[in-house]
Amino acid sequence: MQPSGHPVTGRQHHADDESAPITVTIVIPTRDRSRWLAIAVASACEQTVAGLEVVVVDDGSSDDTPAVCAALAAADPRVRIVRQTNYGLAHARNSGIAAARAQWIAFLDDDDLLAPDALSSLLAFAAATGSSVVAGRAATFVANEPVVAARVLAEPKRFRLAPWPPGAPPAARLLPEALVLRPQLAINCGLFSAKVLRTMTGFHAALPAAEDYDLWLRLSASVPIPVLDQTVALVRRHAGQMSGRLGPQAAATRTVLERFLAENPQVAARLGRRPVAARLAQLYREESYAALLDGRRRDAASAALASARLRPTGLKAWAYLALSPLPGLYRRLRSLFGSGRLGDRERGIDASPDSDLLQEHGQRGENER
Repeated sequence: MQPSGHPVTGRQHHADDESAPITVTIVIPTRDRSRWLAIAVASACEQTVAGLEVVVVDDGSSDDTPAVCAALAAADPRVRIVRQTNYGLAHARNSGIAAARAQWIAFLDDDDLLAPDALSSLLAFAAATGSSVVAGRAATFVANEPVVAARVLAEPKRFRLAPWPPGAPPAARLLPEALVLRPQLAINCGLFSAKVLRTMTGFHAALPAAEDYDLWLRLSASVPIPVLDQTVALVRRHAGQMSGRLGPQAAATRTVLERFLAENPQVAARLGRRPVAARLAQLYREESYAALLDGRRRDAASAALASARLRPTGLKAWAYLALSPLPGLYRRLRSLFGSGRLGDRERGIDASPDSDLLQEHGQRGENER
């Protein structure tokens, strides 16, 4: 029986859907997100492709998520549930990869949505390009209640639909040099050959965050990744979503980036020293900012100094270094004189005023699940 408050919606599936060879597996990791899960699964089940399966990996939920999962599986035989102890987001995605029966795998976070024609478009694009990994574009939307993808797309102003990443869209092909300088794609944007994912050993489960950024980097250095100029993923932004995770995100992203550049020196050589140093300086600056808000004086000073050494002209790093003995004062000033942008209002004070990390939905830390 379906739990109260968690409607199971979606298109009516036909017998042909169940008898067709499984073509695509959508992996949805979840933990204690029962409020959003049903609508995310509905957006997966509404995909206009035959041979679909949806694998929901419950990563040790302690709320009513198991009951919601059971109702979803009972309502649609294409939905399969995998339960595991709370090992973390990367491990949950890897469990989904292991359970997948299709030759193609897509990922969806449990509070996000896929455009109704996302998979059909990506499959056609993969066939046209002959690529083992393809991607589309993402857009962010603001909604603190469950809402279907079609409604978000039909009412862009109401839901503040905006392209992600902000600014220039990703190029027609995802290159490692572009990824080094800033995040380019949410994990929900991709369609991956199961063989390639397994060859690459999936996500690095030891990472506390940025595991999808790590995967995109490794893939971009190994296989061509053409990018379809079409919005396929809708990334939800809601109150409290990313608060307090900037420090771990920045540290994990920096660790991933430093390791990737050490293993791929040709990428760093093509970029040149200055852009690489500027990117690493930004990440250290984000770590300093997070440490200031947490009251960790020594960490704030150390990260700010590392940032300033990499980019001596970066005034914010020197400012954070000067304020590191007085983190309480900085937090009060930030609260009074914050920029007032959407990021500050939606994400709260813990979101850095100049960070692009927490806009990358796939780069949430383990506490997000």
